[in-house]
Amino acid sequence: MTRVKGDSMEPEFREGDVVIVNPHVEAKPGDYVIVKNDEEEATFRHSDGDCSRFTLHDSQTFNIVGKIVEKKKRY
Repeated sequence: MTRVKGDSMEPEFREGDVVIVNPHVEAKPGDYVIVKNDEEEATFRHSDGDCSRFTLHDSQTFNIVGKIVEKKKRY
């Protein structure tokens, strides 16, 4: 379980929402996932292709940590 920070995933996920992450569920294109870079920094992404690694605009590569399986909205 982790809390969303920032607004990069709005409007689907807002700052303060709680997401449940399952590292044992296989991510598929279209899923929301938590990923980490080689320096162990985590971020939140929407998978749209290869579901084992992501490359962002700055050419940094990320590995999937787990799939978002539930969201609890903060009111």
